[in-house]
Amino acid sequence: MIEVKNVSVAFGDKQVLSGFSHHFEKGKHYALFGPSGCGKTTLLRVIAGLHRPDSGEIICESGVRMAFCFQEDRLLPWYTVERNVMLALPDDVQRDREKAVRIAQTWLARVGLENEGAAYPAQLSGGMKRRAALARALAFDAPVMLMDEPFRALDEAAHAQMLHLVKSLAQGKTLILVTHDIRDTEGMEVIRF
Repeated sequence: MIEVKNVSVAFGDKQVLSGFSHHFEKGKHYALFGPSGCGKTTLLRVIAGLHRPDSGEIICESGVRMAFCFQEDRLLPWYTVERNVMLALPDDVQRDREKAVRIAQTWLARVGLENEGAAYPAQLSGGMKRRAALARALAFDAPVMLMDEPFRALDEAAHAQMLHLVKSLAQGKTLILVTHDIRDTEGMEVIRF
């Protein structure tokens, strides 16, 4: 589904990826594991088309949709949490306000934020913001899920719940997960950096 061929990326004098190649199979789960600054996030951004590599190429099915949970929460502060999740829904669903609200509320409930839809991001704790960002990414419902440290800032219980949720929703989808916690990688192909 996604073929990464000899991808290299440098930021100034710092080489973060050097001739990286890997074939990510459709429906399989992968964990990118390694120390900070080794190129994991950069690889996700290259796969998503958000960063152009210095050399190499990404070969992907034409028009494939990708959900991306960024390392930063990236919640729009002028929108409620509910509205932030609604942004990930298709245009036709967003036009049906009642349906969009219902879907957003369902996703917020799945991440344990059922009572926070009317809140603004500034009113949430770090862990709650993280779960809201995760709800938004999951609401996009794409066949490829790119997750960049989606569980950071979560306590142990929330971490375990969100990991279980992501893995269950990723069944039949391609999941590429960046993590620093080896426990997250169970049942996944681990790519060490």
